[in-house]
Amino acid sequence: MCNDLVLEALQRATEDTLLNRVMFTVEPDIYAAFLERLDAPQDPNHRLRRTMTTKPPWDAA
Repeated sequence: MCNDLVLEALQRATEDTLLNRVMFTVEPDIYAAFLERLDAPQDPNHRLRRTMTTKPPWDAA
């Protein structure tokens, strides 16, 4: 009985681990362009400015 419990817990943990793994394969030039965009500074737009200046609901009181 204890072995069944351990095996079941191990199976669930293994399934969770495997199901949470995602891998994307891309060409090196596409990956380099992706990294370049991630590293580039962002130009704040209206929505970002509004989000950053709006008080959160928990601070409204």
